[in-house]
Amino acid sequence: MTDKNDKEMSNPAIEVEKLIRQFDQILSEAGVVQVNHSIAVSKKENHESVLDYLVTALENMSFVKLQQKYQQTLELVAEIVANVEEEPYFNHLKFPPLPKVGHNNTENLKEFIRYVAFIREIIQPLIDDEVGSNRRNQFLSAIYNKKKILDKGFFYEFTDGDLKRIQAIINELRDQIGESDLFEEDHRRRLLRRLEALQSEMHKKMSDVDRIWGLVGDAGIAIGKFGKDAKPFVDRIKELSQIAWKTQARAEELPSSITNPLLENDGEP
Repeated sequence: MTDKNDKEMSNPAIEVEKLIRQFDQILSEAGVVQVNHSIAVSKKENHESVLDYLVTALENMSFVKLQQKYQQTLELVAEIVANVEEEPYFNHLKFPPLPKVGHNNTENLKEFIRYVAFIREIIQPLIDDEVGSNRRNQFLSAIYNKKKILDKGFFYEFTDGDLKRIQAIINELRDQIGESDLFEEDHRRRLLRRLEALQSEMHKKMSDVDRIWGLVGDAGIAIGKFGKDAKPFVDRIKELSQIAWKTQARAEELPSSITNPLLENDGEP
């Protein structure tokens, strides 16, 4: 079972991609063209989309073996649907309508494959962003480890409680932004990607906390645009800023009681 903290820190696009890999495994075992393979071939052969490629590909496939795994396939597709429809992170994407399921299981299976292929294709940019962020993070972690060995460099260290709270706040912000009617789609997308970058790069020890402070500017913009309606969003960012300030103050050996004058104003936005 996945640890709760790991689940909190996971990227929704990556989680859906894992389910699609399971779906592909079922297709492979049944001798049916896999979703990821279909996407690769459609690009190589310059099809307009993966759906265009599947029009012909699916008609030339035998679904006898896959029908034996119909219930397993149905359950997995249902899980994919539930993940993309209930996740605010995907609110800015336009997903296809649900598969048209009828009395013919072969046609139902084709619908499932087309649906999953469409989902896989449109979440690819989100997967690319996450993979790139993870690789940057691995590089920064390697630098940190080398500095640690050499006893070089300066780092801010979060407490375990602060780190857990930061992850929870990021998830709250992601839900608020995804569900709010205040933000235009482009603005929503930028904020969600910024939160994902912050979440993936958070460590107990960090050389800077610039990404957290960068959100303060977004809070100011939200106040300017939406006034009091932005309060839930602004409050979460303010809490993040307070954690960052406390961590920085501790690293700089300032008194534990000191407050950041920029965060002292508790007035309503």
